[in-house]
Amino acid sequence: MPLEQVDKLRVVILTGSGKMIVAPLVQSGINVVGASEVSDEFSNMGRVKQFLEKIYWKLVKRKPSPYLSLYAEHSGIAYCEKSKITNTEYVQWLQGLSPDLLVLHQAPILPTEIFSIPRFGTLNIHPSLLPKYRGSNPYFWLYYNLDMTAGVTLHYINEKVDTGHIVGQGSFTLKIGAPASEVGAVLVNEYALPMVIAAVQQLESTGKLDSTEQQAESPTPYARRVTNKEYLALLDFEQWTLEHLWHVLHSNEQWRDVFLPEIASSNRYNWALDSFKEKKMDEPYGVIGHDACGFHIKHRLGAIYLRKNVSVKKFIKNVLNIAR
Repeated sequence: MPLEQVDKLRVVILTGSGKMIVAPLVQSGINVVGASEVSDEFSNMGRVKQFLEKIYWKLVKRKPSPYLSLYAEHSGIAYCEKSKITNTEYVQWLQGLSPDLLVLHQAPILPTEIFSIPRFGTLNIHPSLLPKYRGSNPYFWLYYNLDMTAGVTLHYINEKVDTGHIVGQGSFTLKIGAPASEVGAVLVNEYALPMVIAAVQQLESTGKLDSTEQQAESPTPYARRVTNKEYLALLDFEQWTLEHLWHVLHSNEQWRDVFLPEIASSNRYNWALDSFKEKKMDEPYGVIGHDACGFHIKHRLGAIYLRKNVSVKKFIKNVLNIAR
């Protein structure tokens, strides 16, 4: 590719995080011509639920809804829900947009016939400092290993998983017990998005993008997803410190599926991890307990308390008996 200025790149995004990266890129002046997501939560709701969602975001949250399909419609951006079409149909949709660049965030593994379509290839935002924690569950294993360096990598997609050339990286020191959702927001907003914008600008001005080859071998095992049974078995309620367990529980939301079913009518509320307290605990460990301070997860050295918050959305859903 010659070193010459090119027109505004036609950028398409495939994401599993709603409008989290789409809106900021559009607002920064990136020419986003298409937005696709793994699954559209909004369109899969009933009409009454859709109406209530709009009211909730407008009157209760008082800010725009997070749904990508609505944002794309309002912004005049071509939209596609990938889970409802075949790869062949997605290829046709993508080719119809004549993309110069495809950007992925929280997206599934793509076949070559998709990621090779854009003129300048496909870039992915991966929440680790590659080659560490390749795979779909990097936060859990980062927290599990007490690795206190949170990072993000912008890299090219190739035939293997998370092994493509690196365009840029960013990192910061993780605080113990920092929720992964908050860490992810910082990594995206303060590191990944500026790297994507810089990459697009470099391609537009020079027709090429600087990148470095990744180390072939990862220093960490593949960051695989685990079942709820495996998750519970991996948590050490006796040998770990109480703080270590509290930290790992903040790596994702899987603790909800594992522990909340033990609490009657837990689906009526929004639950969050609260503080931990060292105290004498009786066996068994790794189960839900209850005392004067509330529900907690039992550890040999103490309790990790759960905070119960009233949810307006869940209240309305329960009153009207609307299934999500």
